[in-house]
Amino acid sequence: QRVDVTQLVLDTVDKEVAPLLPLLTGKEEASPMVMLMVKMKVRGMLGRVVPPAKASIFAIGMAKLFVLEIGPLLTALLLCGRIGGSYAGEVATMQATFQNKLLTTLGLSPRRWTFLPGI
Repeated sequence: QRVDVTQLVLDTVDKEVAPLLPLLTGKEEASPMVMLMVKMKVRGMLGRVVPPAKASIFAIGMAKLFVLEIGPLLTALLLCGRIGGSYAGEVATMQATFQNKLLTTLGLSPRRWTFLPGI
């Protein structure tokens, strides 16, 4: 549902600006022609001001979305990569120094030996 504030602003102009126009013009009351011109100017200003305001509100919402939703996701992915790399390095070192064969010779599972303390 779209929110249109144009009519609300024009009603406010009728209530608030119309009584001020006689003070500016020096006449008894504001003429309909002057009020029409004021309303046209206000409509033009709303056409220029409201779309950028909506865009900035949308941008703020997207920034909050990235911080609140995507920030923890990226943190979790980086943490998983770091932990996985640590395990991979440990397993590679054990393989290069023949610790896996030693554990197998002793009757122990190299997988249990490596991953059980991490759990």
